[in-house]
Amino acid sequence: MNIAILIDAENVLPSHADLIFAHAQQLGTVAHKEIYGAASALTSWVAPVLKYAIHPNLTIKAAKGKNSSDIALVIGAMDLLVAGGVDCVIIASSDSDFSSLSVRLRNAGIEVVGMGTEKANALWRTACSSFVVLQNAKPAQAAKAEPQKQQSNAQAEQPQKQQQNNAQKKAAHAAAPTHQERVAVIGQLIQKQLEAHGGRMQTSTLFPSLNRLNDYRVDKQGSGKKPLNYLTSTYAGAFRFEDAPDGINWVSLPGVETPVEQPQEAPAAPAEVEQPEPEPVEAPEPVQEAAAPEEEGYVTPQQVTDKLVEGGFDADVARQITGIFADSASYRAAYNRLRTVFGNDTGRDYYHRAKAILEA
Repeated sequence: MNIAILIDAENVLPSHADLIFAHAQQLGTVAHKEIYGAASALTSWVAPVLKYAIHPNLTIKAAKGKNSSDIALVIGAMDLLVAGGVDCVIIASSDSDFSSLSVRLRNAGIEVVGMGTEKANALWRTACSSFVVLQNAKPAQAAKAEPQKQQSNAQAEQPQKQQQNNAQKKAAHAAAPTHQERVAVIGQLIQKQLEAHGGRMQTSTLFPSLNRLNDYRVDKQGSGKKPLNYLTSTYAGAFRFEDAPDGINWVSLPGVETPVEQPQEAPAAPAEVEQPEPEPVEAPEPVQEAAAPEEEGYVTPQQVTDKLVEGGFDADVARQITGIFADSASYRAAYNRLRTVFGNDTGRDYYHRAKAILEA
């Protein structure tokens, strides 16, 4: 089969020349080799033109945007049709403007093979007898690049291992995905810290360890609460939180006895923490911790706790509330302490329920 190759130099790269001619030689004998383009396009094709003895057809554009090279290629194809002796025409271009030319040649009994890049549209591909995508097959370049690829893989192996190690370390220190999991991790850290400090420690000593824990930073930030409020509202059932008269906050394991502090003379006017809510305003009731059991009217802390439990409180919560009321100089002080330990809403609810039970 006699074959003619027509190349659009302004639409096909010189690097595709080997594939074009390799495919043509598989089909038959190449009788005509023509290339069309302006001077700037043909200059880049000098090496393939010399290698395959392609006849160059220089076109001059009279104005910007004119398709002089396309018209010259169509004229060359029609000359071949008139002259005869050609069974197949290979048109190397991705330009769909050659669709009508392909249809005309096929109607005359000539097979048309289109060769272009993947950008060639469906109209141009359908108009041809067959279409070859030039970008998908570069045998010579692929064989040449294989050793370099293997070398690159070997060179990249070390950084990849380092990246994997870094990713594993990062995953090991990442925060747990759910709130429940993060709470468990934080609780374990608090438990270990308390055990290392004999079961009781200042919260100011605990916070440095917590701040180094990603789970704590993520969960506390998501709660929107201040650090101490976050701990007391989240772990009130697992640990005991207390305020000393000197303003220092403590956290301890359940069952750890709080050191007995020496009684101090009550100030003439106890300082009160300013709160945004004015309630409650009831006058303080005398604290009878020092009263002897045989005195009339004396109520033990255990009796108060039992009464709160009968009123519906959990036993651990009832003991905490009893201690807070006993340690507070006034109802307002007890109210503030309850909100600090259990959170604003829960502490307020516990205060009103406990007060109603104890006054009943």
